[in-house]
Amino acid sequence: MKSVFKNKWKLPTSVNKIKTMKVKFIPLYIIATSVSLLSCEKFLEVDSPKNQVAAETAFQDEKIANATVIGMYTSMNGFNSQFGSGLLSTLLSIAADDYLYAAGSYDAFKDNALLSSTSFLDRLWSQPYAHIGQANKVIEGVENSTLSTSVKAQLIGEAKFVRAFCYFYLVNTFNKVPLVKDTDVFKNNLLPQSSKQEVYDFITQDLVDAVANLTDPYVGTERVRPNKKAAQALLARVYLYTQKWELAETTSSAVIADTRYKIPTDLNSVFLKTSEEAIWQLQTVNTSTAGVNTWEGFSIVPTSATVNPLYRVYQKTLDAFESTVLGTDKRKVNWTKEQPFNGVPYSYPSKYKVRTSTPVAEYNTVLRLAEQYLIRAEARANIGTAAKLSVAVDDLNVLRARAGVTLLSNTLNKADALLAVEKERHFELFGEWGHRWFDLVRTNRAVAVLSVTKGNGFTASDMLIPIHDEIMKTNPNLKPND
Repeated sequence: MKSVFKNKWKLPTSVNKIKTMKVKFIPLYIIATSVSLLSCEKFLEVDSPKNQVAAETAFQDEKIANATVIGMYTSMNGFNSQFGSGLLSTLLSIAADDYLYAAGSYDAFKDNALLSSTSFLDRLWSQPYAHIGQANKVIEGVENSTLSTSVKAQLIGEAKFVRAFCYFYLVNTFNKVPLVKDTDVFKNNLLPQSSKQEVYDFITQDLVDAVANLTDPYVGTERVRPNKKAAQALLARVYLYTQKWELAETTSSAVIADTRYKIPTDLNSVFLKTSEEAIWQLQTVNTSTAGVNTWEGFSIVPTSATVNPLYRVYQKTLDAFESTVLGTDKRKVNWTKEQPFNGVPYSYPSKYKVRTSTPVAEYNTVLRLAEQYLIRAEARANIGTAAKLSVAVDDLNVLRARAGVTLLSNTLNKADALLAVEKERHFELFGEWGHRWFDLVRTNRAVAVLSVTKGNGFTASDMLIPIHDEIMKTNPNLKPND
């Protein structure tokens, strides 16, 4: 897929702009981004607007239908500071206690003083909905096409996976969101918010469908298009978040049992594009900045060894990593890096180590095996029997062994096991895809933890992320996040 992602494009900035077409068209950038993968054939010549081709025509061609699906992933990782290219990870890491940004742009997140006018909030809403709109176009176009049954299943499975993925982040960020299920723009522009349970039910069904439709082998030689196990991995997370402990345990176990996925002993290999731990990755799409591997690496890694590192791991988080007779937690050693400035040492996140380089070595890792061990451990701990508590600790110890710290006792009680899960999730997943923020909010631990670790008077109301004013203007039926 190295030649798939070539064309630069611009993401819509409001829901209104996403859904203004009266006729169903497929944006041409979705197709153009994949033209080198497909062939040198001419694009369809139709009477559609110049930058679009009619969906009814596009989805009759298997190559172009595949290109529209690839375009969904292109759109998620094409520019810096977008929802899928590191922005969500950055904002929620700062809102929690993973790391901060020292140059002021994200102070409202650092201080947990978010307003409906706070910059960047609009992107966390409008951009996932843009991807959902693309997924809906794919689903409808493929369902109404004459493509083969197997091709239809794969493409619809991928589109439902992407739709579920985006709704997962929308509902966990904003609690109640409209459920846009089709391409009827007039109806969708006036949809009220659905309850969190309704959204989760929809996500679950999309992922169950994706598991049934997707093939187990990856499409292509890399892990940049989701397969059956990627859908199961996300479904396991959804079961965990909705407290379906047994389903979370069995679904994560199915992923863990797949021998393609491994917990490598070298922590510096986890975020490489060749990582054996990766379940689903996003390949960086870039024409604007030479040598970008991931936008997170490009943003966080200092431009030289003498400049001020602006992304800094919270000191209390650094201090929380364990140092035992076996040594300091290797996750701290390998996934943070210290750089002095004016005689003061600052530690910055270093999971992605490449700012720019050619050839590309790192991909944006979205789903990985370590999370499945953590999901299973938490599910087992919540089931709470002595036998389940013992194997929950075993799961945590898989990651602790790799980190080089003392293994936990298999005799932990339920409360201590759940606290151990919380800590391991922080050490293992810090800085990744909002995990720390979502974990503290969903377990009602945010006030207890962040009021201490951040020392900024964090209260229960700070767990609510407001919907941006510009988003509220797009739909008269939207209500603020209460």
